[in-house]
Amino acid sequence: MKILITGASGFLGRHITKRLQHEHDIVSWDRKNGDLIEQYNFPKVDCVIHLAAMVTTSDYYTKTFDVIRNNIIPTLNLLTFYRQQKHKPLFIYAGTPEVYSGATDLFNYKIPTDENAPFVIADPRNPRWSYAGSKGLGEQALIASGLDYIIIRPHNVYGPGQVGHFVNEFIERAKQKDYTVKGSNNTRSWLYIDDFCDAFIKLITCKEAIGETINIGNSYETPVIDLAKIILQKMNINEQPIALEAPEGSANRRQADTSKIKKLINWEPVITLEQGLQLTVENLCK
Repeated sequence: MKILITGASGFLGRHITKRLQHEHDIVSWDRKNGDLIEQYNFPKVDCVIHLAAMVTTSDYYTKTFDVIRNNIIPTLNLLTFYRQQKHKPLFIYAGTPEVYSGATDLFNYKIPTDENAPFVIADPRNPRWSYAGSKGLGEQALIASGLDYIIIRPHNVYGPGQVGHFVNEFIERAKQKDYTVKGSNNTRSWLYIDDFCDAFIKLITCKEAIGETINIGNSYETPVIDLAKIILQKMNINEQPIALEAPEGSANRRQADTSKIKKLINWEPVITLEQGLQLTVENLCK
């Protein structure tokens, strides 16, 4: 199978490419191949895995317009091209559970949260919502495109090589004796990268997954402060995290309902939080 992977040098993209390249013809696409905003011609393929996006949390607040532009326009360009082809590929899109943060926080939508949760943008004036809004629109555009699709929503995937998210950022800050934790009481369902890749690889060949939106995450939630404590322990640092308030708009709780993915591919994460953090710390503290 010939597969186009956008964002192939990003965190998810590197790991997915490494796993697929031995059995499939992979076309990797990143900025070096051409700007997806300006590009309108793409290779003919059997499957598109669209991972390219601005996902660094700090960018939501400092590069708000760029986040919206870089998440929406490339998606529309890809969909416009491939829906016009005689041989239409399967289109796999990386969404985000951020789209339903407003539903859980403001309207008490159930936690663990399933894929049917409504999109709720709590405050468009808050730059935090630039990511959720743009990624949610991408989901809607894909559904409207007429292409066969699978939408995945990765839940707080972490591991070696990640940049711009809590686990790697806290490890780097702890090296500098900065133990502050924003949103210390918030919870997330953390998932190690190898478990994510196992699920992803199985899903792209699952016919029953076509036309579905699917959570990929852990079925338990862990407070951010507890995660920070484990990281400090793994780093052999005898200090306690310093709790700070969460940025406005950050989800209070996030826990994936994984019943759909378990039914589709009989998948369960196998790497514990302790194991995954140990591997990540070892990689970043060499």
